[in-house]
Amino acid sequence: MDIEKLTLSFSSLKQFGKSPAHFVGYKKRIFKQSAPMRRGWLTHLLTLEPNEISSLIVLDVSTRANKTYKEAVLMHPKGEEGVFTAKEVQEAQKLAEAVREHPLASKLLNEAVEVEKHLHWEMEGVKFHGFADVIGQDYVADLKVTDNEPKKIQRWVMDNLYHMQLALYKEAIWNGNAYMYNHIKEGHDVKKQAIRKIPKCYLITVDPNSPHGVVVYELSREMMEDGLKQAQLEITMFKIWYKEWDGESTPRSYDFYERENEPMILELPNWYK
Repeated sequence: MDIEKLTLSFSSLKQFGKSPAHFVGYKKRIFKQSAPMRRGWLTHLLTLEPNEISSLIVLDVSTRANKTYKEAVLMHPKGEEGVFTAKEVQEAQKLAEAVREHPLASKLLNEAVEVEKHLHWEMEGVKFHGFADVIGQDYVADLKVTDNEPKKIQRWVMDNLYHMQLALYKEAIWNGNAYMYNHIKEGHDVKKQAIRKIPKCYLITVDPNSPHGVVVYELSREMMEDGLKQAQLEITMFKIWYKEWDGESTPRSYDFYERENEPMILELPNWYK
């Protein structure tokens, strides 16, 4: 396959990290949005772009199995991604309000130069695109809905490669200044020079469970460096696989790691030791 015609995202690269089959399924839209994914997307919208709620169909029905709901899904150009129940919106609104009432989270949002900024960049010979939630004068931040208890968050970030996500966006902004300068919104001329360096990377986290605690985490330099290394490794492995893929077949789920005639050894993890 010709990789020059392909554009990856953090999500597609993350799926490839699970297996080539996950990547193919993601690209073919085989996987449907789960309830937590819908909640996260809606929380993003209500926190970062609340006026965009008007683009959705919101129905006061008790379940998504309702006939009226199903008819609305057929009518909306985005299908089920554009139709929500009133209960879903109310729950996401609580999370958005919690974020905006948090002093530091609110400061990062209010001082943003851009929100939901569509970025395009190239890395290791592969084209990428992605949406950075929040870009400030000296920071980039991503909003996550999760159980954000401090003793759990490190594992959650590493398991989900969110340090890799921020490393990718940081790379895009840092090395894509020409793009940023040419596409930045009018009225932000004073802030253009400040975007030259993005030294800090934040995760704004909100717990979906009551009382919806909000914690802002700054990722250390060591964690960001590891995120960049992870991205480079995944891209290298992807390029090797993609070159041989026929573009149509769906590989087995973990074909990249499987051994045909012997098991894989499950070691005691370093974190446990």
